[in-house]
Amino acid sequence: MKKIAIILIFLAGFSACNEDFLDKEPLGKLSQDVLFSQEAGVENGINAVYTMLRSWDLVGFSWFGICELPSDNSNTGSHPGDGSFARVNTFNMFTYDATTSEQNGWWSGNYKGIAYCNVVLDNIDVLKDEAAKTKAIAQAKFFRAFFYFNLVRTFGDVPKIMNVITDPAKYALPRSPEEEIYAEIIIPDLIYAANNLPTRAQWGNANLGRMTKGTAQGLLSKVYLFRRDYVNAKKYAADVINGGEYNLYSNYRNLFAPTLEAMYASEIMIAGQFWWGAETSRNINSEFVKWQGVRSTNSKSFGWAFGSPSKELYNAYETGDPRREATIFVDGENVEGHGVVKLDLINAPMAYKKTIWPKSYWNTGAYGKMSCNLAYLRFADVLLIYAEACNELGETDDALAKLEMVRKRARGNVEYVDGTTPLPKITERDKAALRLLIWKERRIELATEGHRFFDIIRADKVVPGYANLALKTFVNGTGETVTTSFDVTKHSKFLIPQTQIDLTFGALTQN
Repeated sequence: MKKIAIILIFLAGFSACNEDFLDKEPLGKLSQDVLFSQEAGVENGINAVYTMLRSWDLVGFSWFGICELPSDNSNTGSHPGDGSFARVNTFNMFTYDATTSEQNGWWSGNYKGIAYCNVVLDNIDVLKDEAAKTKAIAQAKFFRAFFYFNLVRTFGDVPKIMNVITDPAKYALPRSPEEEIYAEIIIPDLIYAANNLPTRAQWGNANLGRMTKGTAQGLLSKVYLFRRDYVNAKKYAADVINGGEYNLYSNYRNLFAPTLEAMYASEIMIAGQFWWGAETSRNINSEFVKWQGVRSTNSKSFGWAFGSPSKELYNAYETGDPRREATIFVDGENVEGHGVVKLDLINAPMAYKKTIWPKSYWNTGAYGKMSCNLAYLRFADVLLIYAEACNELGETDDALAKLEMVRKRARGNVEYVDGTTPLPKITERDKAALRLLIWKERRIELATEGHRFFDIIRADKVVPGYANLALKTFVNGTGETVTTSFDVTKHSKFLIPQTQIDLTFGALTQN
């Protein structure tokens, strides 16, 4: 079956431009390699955008350092002796500076994606088939909004680039206000995508993995949640729920398996697009998997062992919640075909289990070649967005109903029975109390998937002090309480990479 993660492999040369794309060509200068001279070029251009979802800058250390490690769900892991440890650990401690490379990687990766989108949009007129043209525009606009949403949550005000820049005099663009990026790019691009993308069914099995009407509606609901526009957050989440094309996968643990069934499950709305193959072009490591894994004390290490779930996350699970065992790998667990792993209890006392599977899944016997993918957006996320929006609007029954859908799946798709099943139904009706319970459910359901830090920052705007309570201290592997340098006024946004400031001769200013 023609799956997008497979057919995109031939475009590796197209998408594998220098990793420092914006270091060489500031702010998305058009590369001659991506000029279109025929209709096939537009399709190739769209496919190249999809490859960004599995690129190092979007699922490697930059994703880890920006989206996951600063949260209260994760600690650095690995070992102080690792050459990258000291630098990566600055995100755990909030001591990074403008030269810390992961910020530049995240900036560059997202702007590279934006540049690809703009190339498609600027060259779309070569397509004569109007239906194909509309689908291409809708996909390019969806992704441009996706990349900009990453950027504004991370950096706030950023340069606004809506076309390919061909005039060298315009390379050094200043930052545009965050509100302007939302109003002129993110929201209108997503509305266009929601109105013009095919549904999952309309795309058909041959195009599983493509962005759909539902993915655009789902991302719009998240955008509006971050803007505290609960009416629109609810509206677009409801569109996804009522559309009927996405639903909860029956088994929480298996949702993250390195299988095509999991990758294209109807819960996964935006996936990472990596699928290993034996031919040379595909016999490569996953940029998402390779840096994870475990550091053992009994010769059972695999991967780079970065990312260790925090004790705070471990203790946040309710008694008997199966999601803890599905998410957190602990000392003494057996990896089928590999053996029992004794963990380094000081530096990496736990590991991310969503990327730990039996050795039979390790292609060519290499852990890093497993076809596990980051789920950027899941249907469970949309259900919880709907629940949160309903609670804020005073629609408590609807909020509780969607919250129960997520918890019912977690307990094994059975109704709660006192004394025999975990995770009782939540019945809280006080808005403030239910808000905290929904935020906790998001923390647990989406743990180690890169959502928690940004959730904490937006939550602090609703409940001042929430971020400081979550991020000011953590307990390390020796049981000591460590105080970080977190300051919500300073660390709610990351620093503009110094490399980018230098490239624009100071046109970009610092946060």
